[in-house]
Amino acid sequence: MPKKQSTAAQRAREAARQGGKYTQALRTAEGPAADATEPDDGFGGHEFEYESSTDLFRCTECRVYEVVARGTDGPIKPCTGLVGYGGDTERVYLLLTENPALQYSHAAFLATKVRSTGIGRAPRFSWRDGKLLVESAPSVVAELARRVELITSTIEDRQVPAVASVDRLTAEAGRALLAENYAAYVAEFGEPA
Repeated sequence: MPKKQSTAAQRAREAARQGGKYTQALRTAEGPAADATEPDDGFGGHEFEYESSTDLFRCTECRVYEVVARGTDGPIKPCTGLVGYGGDTERVYLLLTENPALQYSHAAFLATKVRSTGIGRAPRFSWRDGKLLVESAPSVVAELARRVELITSTIEDRQVPAVASVDRLTAEAGRALLAENYAAYVAEFGEPA
């Protein structure tokens, strides 16, 4: 017998079927989280999205299904992050400073390149003033830093580094920077939808 879903979960499921984000709809229905970037936001840091092929919700980070992460109506097990993190739940951050020689911002380009490594990602509110904050796990952050330093862009038929510097930050420093970026975003644009 399938387990009974809460009204909030049913509404979120319907929102996802219509193209919305399941986790965002569920967060909205259940009330505001203190900080959606924290793993203790009630979802264990997971970002669940609807997967039509299975009619289930799967985390875009660790690829676990919500029914597995939640178990038997207990709390959600914390997200282990990208598969390339090797199950390491600790987080560290890299602060990437864009190369000022580039003619325009390469934040989206850098975020995509970092995500494609499978060992890092740019969390929400990670870019501000030419700097991109990238999350990783302690066991793979050195390799991610090495790969980021190899990213180049073309200027006048020559390859130049896409980043001017790569600074390592602790989990606390990274979360503090995310909080600052979020506050700056809210001050400029208002609360995100």
